[in-house]
Amino acid sequence: MKTKIGMFLGILVFFCLMNSVNGEVRIDSYVIEPYFIEPGDELDIYLKYHQHPRERLAIHTPLRSESGTRYVLEENLQDYYISRLVHDGDISEKYVLIKDGEKTAGHIFVGETWSSHFKVKIRDDAPATGYKMMFQIYKGDLEGIYEELLRSYSFEIPVTGIAEFDIEAGNSMKIGASGDVELRLCNKAGGIAKHVSIGLDLSAPFTPISSSSKYLGNFKAGECMDVSFKVSVSGDAQVKTYEIPVMVVYADRNGSKNTLTTSIGVQIDSEPELSFGLDEVGELAPGVEGNVILSISNEGFVDAKFLKFTLEPTDDYEVVSINEIYIGNLDSDDIETEEFTIKINDGVGKEIIPLKVKLRYKGEGRDAEYVKEDTVNIK
Repeated sequence: MKTKIGMFLGILVFFCLMNSVNGEVRIDSYVIEPYFIEPGDELDIYLKYHQHPRERLAIHTPLRSESGTRYVLEENLQDYYISRLVHDGDISEKYVLIKDGEKTAGHIFVGETWSSHFKVKIRDDAPATGYKMMFQIYKGDLEGIYEELLRSYSFEIPVTGIAEFDIEAGNSMKIGASGDVELRLCNKAGGIAKHVSIGLDLSAPFTPISSSSKYLGNFKAGECMDVSFKVSVSGDAQVKTYEIPVMVVYADRNGSKNTLTTSIGVQIDSEPELSFGLDEVGELAPGVEGNVILSISNEGFVDAKFLKFTLEPTDDYEVVSINEIYIGNLDSDDIETEEFTIKINDGVGKEIIPLKVKLRYKGEGRDAEYVKEDTVNIK
């Protein structure tokens, strides 16, 4: 009889030990509220976990002794559970503030579920990225003598930035011409921008050919879009960089209206448009010197600066007079004439002789030198 009782007590101890060691902690889920997170937000994080039996245990069937006495198997109620929320990296430690990172659950029976609630704040200067965090679940005793790490689980807190637009543009147009003012609009931060529209505040010397505003729709974080507006430039514009005001209107994720006012530069350029002409020619024959008067006209919108006029000799003639004349400035819509003395070479039997002419000059607002070469025919 003592042997049977001893066997029974041994079985009882075995099942008690099985019940205490055959449970394992499993994480069911976690929730971050709000889901859309920006710098400065305060968050609620909920962790849900339970102690799961590793196998079906005989403890679910009540045991009785030979006399019919019922034995109740109990778990080790001295064990209790702690859940912690910790940083999983230096950047998380810098920008994620945990108000209370440890929650005591007490004793959790096999099959029982527990939920822990953590409060977190994202720093106002936090960049938009994913911040790595970790849940840790420990088992310890009531006296706090030991702790055992049962489970750890890594996750990220996705932080998006506030919509922030940047405009890139590099436009150059001609005086009196029409063309496109082009720009690139980018949402460089992490927040979404809804119902984005953009417009140009055009004034002289610019005139819109089509609409000066456009609706662009929604912009995701990091998204860019190329936009163009057709405009014309008046003939009285100056060679310089004009500032055009730009307005971007959009709604943030909460529906609040935001307006960005900035400007882009448009460089107005123009080159002098010079042409040659024959104004007067004397009696010319092979071996005979004579005078020719050549004209230069500026049909462009801007003046020609530092103008040099050269008549170059060819196999048909030589230049007896000075062949290069410094004119200086030739204003827009102005004409200049210069006289040269040439000699037709002996043996030249052509009825029409092309004179080879060259101009060197600069335009307004530019240091670049222009060269124009052409011919002027004489009889």
